[in-house]
Amino acid sequence: MVESPMYESLMNDLNKIETRVTHFTQHYKNLFEKNLDLEEKVESLKKENLILNQKISDLMRELTKFQQEGEINLFGSLNLKEKETLKNKLQELISRIDYHLSS
Repeated sequence: MVESPMYESLMNDLNKIETRVTHFTQHYKNLFEKNLDLEEKVESLKKENLILNQKISDLMRELTKFQQEGEINLFGSLNLKEKETLKNKLQELISRIDYHLSS
């Protein structure tokens, strides 16, 4: 049986289509695998982000606590004599300020 040019042309076209389908299928598989890897990485980064945000919140609470304790303990760490000296210096400064304001 002699193959007609039309038949040969159709077979060539079919082979080209088959080659392209194979190429696209492989490309799809590669993209699908990359997509899965990226989705896993996104989930991992989301978890890491959540952990880091929690650490930030904990550190902010701790900082606020230390700031509040620092304000409370600022004068609590002074003994009675130091408190009295500080009080006298403040009164002296207030007197100077009053003097300068009145002149």
